Amino acid sequence: MRTKFLLVNAINAAKPIEANYPPLGLGYIASSLRERLGRDKIEFRVVCADVDGAIADFKPDIVGISSVTQNYNRAIACARTAKESGLPVICGGVHITMMPRSLNRDMDAGVIGEGEITICELLEAFIKDGKFSEGSLERIKGIVYWSGGGSIVQTPARDWISGLDSLPLPARDLLTIKENTYIFSSRGCPYRCAFCASSRFWNKVRFFSAAYVVNEIRGLVENYGVKEINFYDDLFCCDLNRIREMIRLLREQGMLGKVSFAGAIRANLVNDQTISLLKEMGLKKLGMGLESGSEETLKYLKGSNINVKGNSAAIEIIRRHGIGVHCSFIIGSPFETKKDILETLCFIKKNNLSGFDVYVLTAFPGTPVWEYAKVKGLVGEDMDWSRLNVDFEENHSRAVILSENLTGPQLYGFFLKFKRYRRKKELWCFVKKAFRNPFRALRFVIRKMR
Repeated sequence: MRTKFLLVNAINAAKPIEANYPPLGLGYIASSLRERLGRDKIEFRVVCADVDGAIADFKPDIVGISSVTQNYNRAIACARTAKESGLPVICGGVHITMMPRSLNRDMDAGVIGEGEITICELLEAFIKDGKFSEGSLERIKGIVYWSGGGSIVQTPARDWISGLDSLPLPARDLLTIKENTYIFSSRGCPYRCAFCASSRFWNKVRFFSAAYVVNEIRGLVENYGVKEINFYDDLFCCDLNRIREMIRLLREQGMLGKVSFAGAIRANLVNDQTISLLKEMGLKKLGMGLESGSEETLKYLKGSNINVKGNSAAIEIIRRHGIGVHCSFIIGSPFETKKDILETLCFIKKNNLSGFDVYVLTAFPGTPVWEYAKVKGLVGEDMDWSRLNVDFEENHSRAVILSENLTGPQLYGFFLKFKRYRRKKELWCFVKKAFRNPFRALRFVIRKMR
């Protein structure tokens, strides 16, 4: 008899910025369970909405929920729905790793850190006993759970997986795969930006081998008709030798040129050699978190090895190689002034950026920014987690404001200023493209109208 495992990606499915990303973490969880327990022993369904309907239709034996901090309220609501149906609940993801003591009473256990091995042990314990018992949970490393006395217990940390190639490819048959999709080729980031929870979650950098990555690429192209692959890594291009090996294998297997790529890079890593390699591989777009046009704000957010002049130079190098560049910026740092924010806008204009995003600094658990906000009494373990929603346009009236110089309404005014400029640049870029290729422009408009 199969154990039915309902996996919930606790996101706002109505928001494209969240729904467009396939829940690869759940894909790795599912494939790891299939490999360890056997495909005939466990059945999965992955959802991001209508948990009530999924429970009624799928009739799971157990529910697993993955959540980031800004969506943890949704995770709690999903857990409550599962508990009302008498189902055991496991929670995993960045939030519970950084805030293990925020485990909700409707959650039986939380997975801390890397989950593939831990979830296998949890499911084995559940299948053996038909339930979770304190005796079985206390023997599993890397979890947090409720004791019989009503207190939270955290077990010793689990070691990181030593070789990522030991992991089976994510179970993409459970996910929606589009022509433009995502893969992980590494875990972690060597840098420690003040606002980034991801680098704290992974703690260290590890890579899938070039052969593993190319095998995954080939499967996506041949089995799903994928035309563009985005590397979901925090920093895709840390290891140039690995990129060279990817290029060699892609060429050897006749895959070079059959699919295009996009990824993220840090400005201090941009040079002609690196960008030339990425161009050869087929990268069409690169994202960079440049964060600020103010030297002081930039130093606070990213450290001393990044500067404004270097950020401009990185943009120029990428453009010179014919690769598109999309940049992101952050306003609202504690000591940032109006002048600093205007310097960021000036930087955007000076570098003729049309593809860019602007965010207001958000305090995520585990980061120096969180600790600052905690000392100021702005955040805490029992807060309304939706206040950390990174969509400032949607959340500006409720957002946690970290600035000591600007009010929320003032930051919102600046945010709209950036947004208006971006719309102006996008419109101008569209007009220029329309003159060069009117039929392509018409097709774009038709797609938008559907």
